[in-house]
Amino acid sequence: MFGRREKDAGPKRFWNWFASEAQGYTNALEALARGESDADWVFNALNQRLARIDASLEADVVRTLDGACHLTISGSDSVVHALLAAAPALVGWRISTRAETADRRRVPFRAAPRPSMDSLAQPLSGHHEAWA
Repeated sequence: MFGRREKDAGPKRFWNWFASEAQGYTNALEALARGESDADWVFNALNQRLARIDASLEADVVRTLDGACHLTISGSDSVVHALLAAAPALVGWRISTRAETADRRRVPFRAAPRPSMDSLAQPLSGHHEAWA
């Protein structure tokens, strides 16, 4: 009776939700770039919402050099292509699959290695000058 409705897990419902939350994700990425925010909540809600559609889906959101937000969705090919076929055009957002991204060396935020305490505990070295 109180279970998840069948319509709750569809691509159209996901994109309606994402369109309403897109500005919040943009603001969160800007705050993250300034060092004002933690990034975990940004990815958790998005990935939980994608898991309702299919457990293999995973999202990565980055800010590109031109200031746009880039949502990359990976998972099983048939589900990803069906999801992207229903994607709306959002101003300031680029949505693609992992295969369409140009740089395959990029590591998603969640999978990136954390710095060890050995490198963090060492004294700072080097000489840095401010550019006028």
